[in-house]
Amino acid sequence: MTTTFSYSGRFSKDSVETQTAHPAHAKYDFGTAYPPPETAPLDGLVEGLIEGLKREGRDLVYYPDSNGNLALREFTAQKLEADRGFSVDPEDVFLCAGSGEANYCLIQALTDPGSTVVTERFVYSGTLGQLRKAQCNIVGAPIDDSGLIPEALDELFTSLTADGNKPRLLYTIPEHQNPTGSTLPTARRKQIVDICHRHGIPIIEDDCYVDLRFAGETQESFRAMDDSGMVSHVASYSKLLLPGLRLGYFVASKEVRERAIGFRSSSAANHFTSLAVEGFLKNHIQEHKDNLAAALHSKRDAMVSSFGEHFGGTGAKLSQPEGGCYTWLEMPQGADMTGLRDRAFKAGVGYQAGSIFAPNGDGDNYARLCFAYESPEKNREGMALLAQILDDNGMLHAAPAG
Repeated sequence: MTTTFSYSGRFSKDSVETQTAHPAHAKYDFGTAYPPPETAPLDGLVEGLIEGLKREGRDLVYYPDSNGNLALREFTAQKLEADRGFSVDPEDVFLCAGSGEANYCLIQALTDPGSTVVTERFVYSGTLGQLRKAQCNIVGAPIDDSGLIPEALDELFTSLTADGNKPRLLYTIPEHQNPTGSTLPTARRKQIVDICHRHGIPIIEDDCYVDLRFAGETQESFRAMDDSGMVSHVASYSKLLLPGLRLGYFVASKEVRERAIGFRSSSAANHFTSLAVEGFLKNHIQEHKDNLAAALHSKRDAMVSSFGEHFGGTGAKLSQPEGGCYTWLEMPQGADMTGLRDRAFKAGVGYQAGSIFAPNGDGDNYARLCFAYESPEKNREGMALLAQILDDNGMLHAAPAG
C-alpha cells in the first residue's frame, strides 16, 4: 500500500499555491491583448524558418549564445537605430522569452525587498505582479490623457525621498500604454529624463507596443535621449507578430546587463523561434506593420464609434489610442467595474477591471477593453451589449445637467 508523501514544512517560505490558468473567452472577448488573427503571418514565419535552417540549422546541435541568435540580434540592432534612434552593438542586445522576462530580469537586478518603484497610476498587471513578487513598494504616479505628468512626478520623487523611500527606479510604458492606451509626448519625455537625472533614478522603458502604431507620430524613445546608461530599453516581437512566440529583448548598460542576465529563467531565448522571426521580418517587416496597422485602426474605430452611440450622455469616457490594442473606459465614480466583471463575462462581454492595474488600490470605475482580436462588427456589437449589461445593473445613467 502506497501512502501519500507529505510536503508539510518542505515548501520554500516564498512559495504560494497557484492554480493552472486556462484562458476562457467570452462571446465578445475584450479581455486580453490577442492580436488580429487575420494578420498572423504563419506562412511567412514558416518561410523564414526554412531559410534560417538552411543557413544555420546545424548550429541547433549547440546551445546558442546566451544573448540569443546572432542574426536576430543584428536585425534588432538595425531596427533600433532605424525606428528608435539609438545605436547599439548586436552583442549588447539580449533576447528573452518575451518582454515579460526582460522586465523581470531588470526588476530583480535593480530592486531589493522593500524597494520603492514608481509606475504610472495604472500600469500593466503583469509587471505589477512581478514587482509584488519582488516585494517592492509600488507607487503609481499621477497621469492624464497623455501619460505621466512631469511636474507631478518630480513632486512625487521629492516627497518619497523626504520620507526615506527614495525610488529605486521608474518603470513606464510610454508608447500606447497598457492599460490606458496613452502615448507620452516627446517634450514630456525630455523633462522626465532631466527629472530622473536630478533625482538619480534609473528608467525601465517598456517599448513593447511601439510597432503597433496606426495613427499619429511615434515619439522619441527615452533611450535615444540619454546615453548615460540610465535607461534600460525593453521591447518585444511577440506583440508585433504572435504572443505565442514568446520573444522579446532588452538593451541596458553593461553593468546592469551583467547583473540582469543572471535572473533569466533559461540559458537563452529559443533559437528555433528566433530563426523564424528574423527570416520573416528582414524581408516583410514594413508590409506586416502596414497590414497590422490597417486592421487595428478599423477595429479601434468600430469600438469608439459604438461607444459614442451607446454611452453618450452618461458621463463615461473612452480613450482613443493611436496604436496598441487597448482602450480605457472610465465610468462615473460609484460604478463598480470590478464587481461586475464576472457577471459581464457570463452575459457575453469579457474585459479587465481597472483595479487590477492600480498599484494605489483604486480603479474600480475603470475597465480595459482590447479591440484588437474581435472583428469591427463584433467590437460594435460587444460595446452595445456592454452598455446594456451596465444599464441592467444600474450603472449606466445620464450624466447630471450642467
